[in-house]
Amino acid sequence: MATPLQNVLSDEKNPVVRVAGSPSDEDSNLEDSRTDEDPITKPIPWTYKWIALACVIAFPIGQNWINASLGPLKNTLREELDITNAQFGVIASADSFINSVFPILGGMILDWWGPNPITICCTVIIFIGSVIAAAAIHISAWRVLVAGHIVMGFGIAILDQAQQKFIYHWFGAGGLAFAFGLENALSSTVGLVAGMVAIPIKNGTGWYGWTFWVPAFFCCGSMLINIAYVFFERTFIPKQFRLTSARAKAVAKSHGLNVKRTWSWDSLLNLPWQYLMLPGTQILQSGGANGFGVSAADMIRMKGYKEQTAGFMTTGQKVIRIVGAPIIGWLIDKYGYRFHLVALAPLVYILANSLIGFTNAHPLVALVFQSIAGLINGMPLNVSIPLLVADQDKLGTAFGVWRAFNNSGATIMEVVYGVVQDGTEAMGYGRVLTVSSSIKAVGFFIGLFYVFVDYKKLGRGITMTRNERERREAEIEDRDSDPLTRRRVAKPWTIYTLSALVAMIATSWTLFLKYLS
Repeated sequence: MATPLQNVLSDEKNPVVRVAGSPSDEDSNLEDSRTDEDPITKPIPWTYKWIALACVIAFPIGQNWINASLGPLKNTLREELDITNAQFGVIASADSFINSVFPILGGMILDWWGPNPITICCTVIIFIGSVIAAAAIHISAWRVLVAGHIVMGFGIAILDQAQQKFIYHWFGAGGLAFAFGLENALSSTVGLVAGMVAIPIKNGTGWYGWTFWVPAFFCCGSMLINIAYVFFERTFIPKQFRLTSARAKAVAKSHGLNVKRTWSWDSLLNLPWQYLMLPGTQILQSGGANGFGVSAADMIRMKGYKEQTAGFMTTGQKVIRIVGAPIIGWLIDKYGYRFHLVALAPLVYILANSLIGFTNAHPLVALVFQSIAGLINGMPLNVSIPLLVADQDKLGTAFGVWRAFNNSGATIMEVVYGVVQDGTEAMGYGRVLTVSSSIKAVGFFIGLFYVFVDYKKLGRGITMTRNERERREAEIEDRDSDPLTRRRVAKPWTIYTLSALVAMIATSWTLFLKYLS
């Protein structure tokens, strides 16, 4: 019996998924039915691009602030709320917990209705969740704090997917990595500021609850920016440059008739194997990276540093991401080698874990390597997804599956790390870091597998530079037969990936609910 991989590597008989630049005959007769796969005859003016990007990257500012504050406040929350490390893991993973399922449905809704109305709903939900989380501090109820993070989680995942769609629409495959780099730089800047001021706010006001109310105000600001963006796009941007929803395209194609029939699960079941290869093999890799990241401040505190100093160190290393994210994005666009970076990142993670846990090296050295690892791991994968899906109408669903895998893995490992630490003498982090390093060691070989598949089955499309890829695509006559642009569905690989996702979701929910009670 053939394995999913064997079926993938011999996929000639599998159905073809239409990719960029290959519109159907039905589309060509419609005056107003331009799809996002079809090339825009006129380039989008850079003024529109920059205004849109400035708004879009500001949507999750408040949520990023809240997440960045949790790490420095870990010891405070344990004392004030009388919780264990496993229960802190429940708090830290609450938004990931709910988003082990919701991003898939949310991604399909996003593709169908378009991102504008959905993002407004998301920022409103995040604001409500942030208020619940801040209110929980007043009554010292950690489960209410968890509830606030769960509510925020309903908005976070879809908002992230919408950002990916927006950026891909405005910048295309060419400037994708650079635009993602700017988005990561802003997120890191917010994380830097939030983490550095968490303990000073607590000490300066005499109450740690203000570290939860401040981001609630930022969530309100993000909501207002989102509304302003939608108004700007609907009012000032010409129609031909707007991101068109799948529903709007269906209305155009059917002249408003039987539009409901076009809604189906096809966007989930017809994702190409070239994309499903990523979530189907990453599994716990996102959680493996969190062994160091979430608890870095507490690790440094246990080495004899003051809590405030530890908070400054862990957030100060975000300067590397602020400066490095746009640079890495520009380098990826210019030189390519995305999967090579994915293979390199686990080795840097292991080095960072070893330095912080098993040597007397200054913690900043480990933090620098951990930050570099995050840069060269996450961005290459994110910018590869649109290239591997190559269909704007499936991109929200694709990012939904990706988020579901990542959030399930993060939830599982956050709770596992807490349990492992609680069972370690003096609640040390030695075993936690060993588990994390073992997972990332597997990640190194997964990265090598990606490089092999790229060279053998993807026409080196993920290795190529932006200019080289654009030149090669211009020379392709039959996009459905060239490995660079061909996107096919491999049913065995689809079944395997979705089955693995169901198993991970079931495991994450079981662990979360067990340690919530």
